[in-house]
Amino acid sequence: MKLLLDTHAFIWAVMDTAKLSPTAKFHLLKPGSDVYVSAVSLWEIAIKHALGKLDLKGVDPLELAGYATGKMGFKLLDLDAELAAGYESVPAKHPDPFDRMLIHQAVALGLHVVSADKRFPLYVEHGLKLIW
Repeated sequence: MKLLLDTHAFIWAVMDTAKLSPTAKFHLLKPGSDVYVSAVSLWEIAIKHALGKLDLKGVDPLELAGYATGKMGFKLLDLDAELAAGYESVPAKHPDPFDRMLIHQAVALGLHVVSADKRFPLYVEHGLKLIW
């Protein structure tokens, strides 16, 4: 199964696994699962960290990304121009543009999103596959 981590799920997977649901942990650890972290999440983390809105407990956002790919085996998912341009087609049911872009990437690429966000289920009718 191909999984795309929502930003909070990515941070929890790396820094505080107790916050992940049992179902999320099962799929993340399941042999054969491909776990992706979007450049969108890394951008969101860098912005919020720089503004002082996100405490990474002394970890630099670049270190976080390197640990996730190097030690945990997560794969980075770039945001290409075609997907970026297609963002306008995502219904504005969620106020967060980062989350809407993650939803757009997941639907377009056939990935299951790992997220505890209460608004993500609003996109299931638009093709989102959700795990929590």
